[in-house]
Amino acid sequence: MSRYAKQSLFLGEASQLKIAHASVAIVGLGATGSVLAQWLARAGIGTLHLIDRDFVEISNLQRQLLYDESDIGQPKALAAEKKLRSINSSIKIYAHVVDLVPDNAEKLLSHADVIGDGSDNFDARFLMNDVSIRHRIPWVYSGAVGSEGMVWPIHPPATPCFRCLMEQPPEQADIDTCDTAGVLGPVTGLVGSWAATEILKFVVDEPPQPDLIRLDQWSNERQFIHAPTDRCRFCLEGITEFLDTPWQIKTSALCGTPGVQLRVNPARDLDLISLSNRLKYRKDSDWKRTPLFIQGKEGDVAITIFKDGRMIFRGDILPERAQHWFHEVLG
Repeated sequence: MSRYAKQSLFLGEASQLKIAHASVAIVGLGATGSVLAQWLARAGIGTLHLIDRDFVEISNLQRQLLYDESDIGQPKALAAEKKLRSINSSIKIYAHVVDLVPDNAEKLLSHADVIGDGSDNFDARFLMNDVSIRHRIPWVYSGAVGSEGMVWPIHPPATPCFRCLMEQPPEQADIDTCDTAGVLGPVTGLVGSWAATEILKFVVDEPPQPDLIRLDQWSNERQFIHAPTDRCRFCLEGITEFLDTPWQIKTSALCGTPGVQLRVNPARDLDLISLSNRLKYRKDSDWKRTPLFIQGKEGDVAITIFKDGRMIFRGDILPERAQHWFHEVLG
């Protein structure tokens, strides 16, 4: 019996062929993104691009179903790639251990037929929306916090864009996150599954659910919020200011663990061999190098430096201290 026999009975052979030839980019391989990736791999999506900046931590295992204890410390994109290859070896899977930023968003996403949102930050979502507007690629927004989740299929100009609903990213202090409100594990599975279904609808050319779906799994409530009828100037005029924003050094708090991420934009990829040779002479530090990053520790702070210039500081450290360390080491 064919691997996809039951699915083909429902969708039809023609739709299964579309799935086999489709390419989907998934931004974020955490709780919702890893569920989303599993369903798409099992469905037979021909090409998956897995984009994630983070590492698997023990606190992830409560809700991130793709990973187990053997994956702790591994980049999520690489761990997900390995697990998904064991689920379906007949599809193409590419892992990208990077942060989605203006400089790489089009390169990573513009080839996709559909973009899936498994991210945990609005900067990435507004970049996905810009790529969607510029290249007319559908994407599916999804998110979960506490016991609530949301899913919204977006495909401007056929539908409103994300900025029709939310013109600018909210201030961090104004939104709940997994750090402030926690998250119920099962709701992320429900959200990821719903988002995967909407992506499959786009792939097989079926009309997606037009409304923003909001659910609370703890109280068993579900709400369909009608999208704005008036289009915003950004999708009407093709304005993609997040893609076009000049680069700047940016710090952000890590989700679920103490620490800081520092994003910089070097003129070219860092020479990890040269950098690791310099770092080994720093006092009270210990470093090891892999093809993708350097990891080390100074005092009580664990530091990971990626070749694209991104740095993660895990421990009790202020953003100002992280920036000072960057300028001291990399100039």
